[in-house]
Amino acid sequence: MWESFFGFKKAPFSDSPDAKQLFTSAAWQQVNARLGFLTQHHGVGLLTASLNPNLFKVLYVHFSAGTALDLLRQIALTLDLTPAHFRGDLVRQIAEAVVRLNQSKKQHPILICDEAHLLPHPALEQLPLLLNFDMDSSRLLTLLLIGQPLLRRTLSLQMHEALRQRVSTNYHLEGLTREELEAYLTQHLKAAGVVQPLFDDTARQGLYQATKGIPRKVNKLALTALRLAAERNAPLVTESILLDATAEAFL
Repeated sequence: MWESFFGFKKAPFSDSPDAKQLFTSAAWQQVNARLGFLTQHHGVGLLTASLNPNLFKVLYVHFSAGTALDLLRQIALTLDLTPAHFRGDLVRQIAEAVVRLNQSKKQHPILICDEAHLLPHPALEQLPLLLNFDMDSSRLLTLLLIGQPLLRRTLSLQMHEALRQRVSTNYHLEGLTREELEAYLTQHLKAAGVVQPLFDDTARQGLYQATKGIPRKVNKLALTALRLAAERNAPLVTESILLDATAEAFL
């Protein structure tokens, strides 16, 4: 295994990192501030904050292309409901569960829709219905949409004006800066059990240029480069190794 070549205790640059290893970049701090505002004001956000589980209930939906009915069923399941068969019944079922959480358990639900750019138009059109409590005078549900830039363009369409008007905060998460990338690499290598640098200066510069600091791309390219370096018995990732890795990683 290539991991043993460098002495890793576990594979670095995982796409499912430990939350304790979160890299708090300047962009993330901006996002976290907005998320704090969102949870306090119970609105809709286009973009996690530390939440008291006694006061908030997080409902996480990771959507892959499907129908509006599929989305509503996923939301119902996160609320521990047995989904109704028809759309209208599902919306009512979810709304009643949200009210119960607020009134009986004193918990404010936060619905997080990840990969929201994959939501079809009919699914997006259902979301305002879940926010209509007492003619919008009561905000019993916080909605957070997370997706790629396509989501902004989708919400700009006239058909989604009802949802767009409810968005109280939105933020585009930029990639890491060149300086932050250095700290990011160090943190992930250290978390995997290696303290010495494994990328030379030219490789680190090439890594930034190829990925623009986007963490998912950084992880993919760094892993590919480390594997190629191990295959070649190279103790460091050099510029030439990184160039080969870039071609292989299809960035």
